[in-house]
Amino acid sequence: MKKFLYIILFFISFQAAGQLTPKQEHAVDSLKILINTVQHDTIKINAYKAWDDIIYVSDPKLDQELNQKIIDLAEESLKNESLSIAEKKTLKKALSYGLNSLGIIYYNKGDIVRAVNFYSQSLKTRQEIGDKKGVAGTLNNLGIISQDQGDYSKAIDYYTRSLKANEEIGNKKGEANSLSNIGRIYFDQKDNVNAMDYQTRSLQIRIEINDKTGIANVLNIIGNIYKVQGNKTKAMEYCTRSLKLSEEIGDKYLMALALCNIGLIYRDRGDNENAIDYLNRSLIMFEEIGNKKSVAASLVSIGSLYTKKDEIEKAAELFQKALSIARGAAFVDITRDASKSLSDIYKKSGKYKEALELYELHIMMRDSIMSEKSQKDVMKQEMKHNYDKQKELDAKEYDKQIAVSAEREQNQKVIRNAIAGSLVLVMVFAAFVFNRLRFTRNQNKVIEEQKNLVEGKQKEILASITYAKRLQEAILPPDSFVKENLPQSFILYMPKDIVAGDFYWMEQKEKVTLIAAADCTGHGVPGAMVSVVCSNALNRAVLEFGLTEPGKILDKTRELVLETFSRSDKDVKDGMDISLVSIDTYSKEIKWSGANNPLWYITNGSLKEIKADKQAIGKTENPLPFTTHSIQLKKGDSLYLFSDGYADQFGGAKGKKLKKKVLKEMLLQHSQLSQSEQKEKLETSFLNWKGAFEQVDDVCLIGVKI
Repeated sequence: MKKFLYIILFFISFQAAGQLTPKQEHAVDSLKILINTVQHDTIKINAYKAWDDIIYVSDPKLDQELNQKIIDLAEESLKNESLSIAEKKTLKKALSYGLNSLGIIYYNKGDIVRAVNFYSQSLKTRQEIGDKKGVAGTLNNLGIISQDQGDYSKAIDYYTRSLKANEEIGNKKGEANSLSNIGRIYFDQKDNVNAMDYQTRSLQIRIEINDKTGIANVLNIIGNIYKVQGNKTKAMEYCTRSLKLSEEIGDKYLMALALCNIGLIYRDRGDNENAIDYLNRSLIMFEEIGNKKSVAASLVSIGSLYTKKDEIEKAAELFQKALSIARGAAFVDITRDASKSLSDIYKKSGKYKEALELYELHIMMRDSIMSEKSQKDVMKQEMKHNYDKQKELDAKEYDKQIAVSAEREQNQKVIRNAIAGSLVLVMVFAAFVFNRLRFTRNQNKVIEEQKNLVEGKQKEILASITYAKRLQEAILPPDSFVKENLPQSFILYMPKDIVAGDFYWMEQKEKVTLIAAADCTGHGVPGAMVSVVCSNALNRAVLEFGLTEPGKILDKTRELVLETFSRSDKDVKDGMDISLVSIDTYSKEIKWSGANNPLWYITNGSLKEIKADKQAIGKTENPLPFTTHSIQLKKGDSLYLFSDGYADQFGGAKGKKLKKKVLKEMLLQHSQLSQSEQKEKLETSFLNWKGAFEQVDDVCLIGVKI
C-alpha cells in the first residue's frame, strides 16, 4: 500500500502549475483525503509537497502555508529517536525542501533578510545529508540574491559552485540554470558576447531535455541581449516566442517578463503608447504574484516613458515608489536607476538639494556594481572553475593510466614469478611505501585545503558585513543634508561593530525639520537588519502617510514595523527605542516624542528632561498612543537626543558604568562651545573613559543649538 501511494504522489507532483484544471482540482481533493486518513508522516509530507507543486503559482499564500506544514511535520517527526538513518535522511530532505521554498517565497516578497535565512538553513541541511542536487539549487538561489544586491564576486562564487555540483551529478536542468545565471552577470557587466554565449549554451541544454519553462526564460533573456545590442527585430522575435510559450505553459512570471521586454522594445522604437500598454500589463502581473523586484523595475521603466511625455509629476511618483521598494529590499541596480531618474527630475524642477542627494546615491550604487574588482572577480572565479574542471579530468585520466599500467605489471609478475620471487617481494614493499607516501601527501593536501577554506570563509563573512555597512550607511542622512537644515548641530555616531543597531534619521517636511536618534534591538548584523526595517518605517510614516507630529509618526512607525514582523510565523519581539523631535526653525517651537529614550535640553544654564513613554517601537503589551510634548525654546538653547550606549559604557579606574549623571554634567560643561568642539570633547571623554575596555554598545548622540 505504501509503495502504491508513493507512485500516486510521483505522478501528481508533475502536474503543471497555474490556474487549476478539473484534473488538478481532482488531484488536490485526493491529496486532502490522503492527508486526513494516513498516519505515516513521510506520506503526509509527500502529499503536501505534491499539493504545493500544483498550486505554488496560482495561490502564493497557500504555497507558504503548505511549506510551513512540511517544515513543522518534518521537525516534529525528527524528534523520534527510534527513527532509522534512512528515515531521518528522508525527513531532513523534506525539511530542506520546505526551507528552500520559503526562501523563494520571501525573496519574491522582497524580504531579503528572511530569504537568506531560510536558504542558509536549507543549504546546511542539504549538505549534512549529502543532497548534491538540493545543494546546487540552493547555491543558485543564494547567487541570485547576491547578484540582485550587486555583490557579483559572491554571486559568481555561488553560481560556479552550483554549476560544478550539477555537472558532477549530471543534472542537466540545474546546469542550464547555472549557465544562464552566469550569463546574466556578464550581461549586467555589459559583456554581451559572453552573455550571449552562456545563454545559448543554456538554451541548447533546455531544448535537449524539453524544459519549456527554461526555454521561455532564456528566449526572453536572449531577446533582451539583442535589444541592448540595437537589433530590435531579433529582440522582438525572441521575446514574442517567449510570451507565446509562457502563455502555453501558464507561467505568469515569464508572461509578465516577456510583456515587459516587448514594452521596452516599443519604447526604443519610439512607440510610447504601445510601450506603456505592455509595461502596465506586465506591472499588474508582477503585482499579482508579489514579485517586488520586478514591480520596482517596471515602475522605473514606466516612469521613464512619462518623463518623455513630459508628465513629470506622474513620473516622479513612479520613480519614488520604485526607489522606496528597491532601497527597502537592497536592490542595488534598481536603486541606481530610480535615484538617477528622480535626481534628473528634481534638478529640472530646481530642487537642487534633493537632486544632489539622489545623484550621490546613484553614484554609490553604480560604483558598487561596476567596480573593477567585481569584474576581475567574475573572471577569476570562472577561470578557477575551468581549472578545477580540467584538473579533475586530468586526474581521472591519470588514474586510468595507472590502472592499465598496474594490470600490465601484474601480468609480467606472473611470468617472472618462478625465477624472480624475491624481486616481487621488493616491488610489493616499494608499492606499499609509495601508497603510504601518497596517502600522507593527500592528507597534507586536505589539511591545507581546509585551512584555505576557513580563511576564505572568514574573508567572505568580513566582506559581506563590510558591504552591509555600505548599505546601512545609505539609509543615514548625508552630512550635507544635516548641516544645510541644522547648521548648529553635531552627531556623535560610534558603532560597536562594523554595522550597528543604532542609527540617526532626518527629514524635512513642510518647513519643519525632523531628526531622531534610534536604538534597535541588539547590535552588529542583527541590529543592523532591524535598523533597516525601522528606518524604512519612519520614511514611510513621513513621506507616504504625510505625518509631521512626532507622536503620530511613532504610532504609524510601530504599526508598520509590526506589520513587517507579522509576516513571520515566529514571535518576533524586536524593535527600537527612539527620541524624535520636530523643530520649527522660525518660531523655535519644539515638538518631541520618545519611546523609552528621553529628551534633554539646556535653557537658562539649566539642563531639563522630558521623560519618554515607557514602551518600545515593536511588540508591546497594552500599547498606548505616543505622547507629543511641545516646548518653546529661544535662540541659544540646546537640545540632545541619544541612545543609551554612551552612558552604559564601562571604564575608568574601577571598570564601572559612566552613567547619565556624568553625561549630563559634561553636556552642561560644554554647552557654550561650538558644535564641533562639543563633539570632539564628548568623543575624547568617551574614549578616555573606555580605555582598554571593550565598547559595550553602539553610541549615537545628537546635539542641536537653536
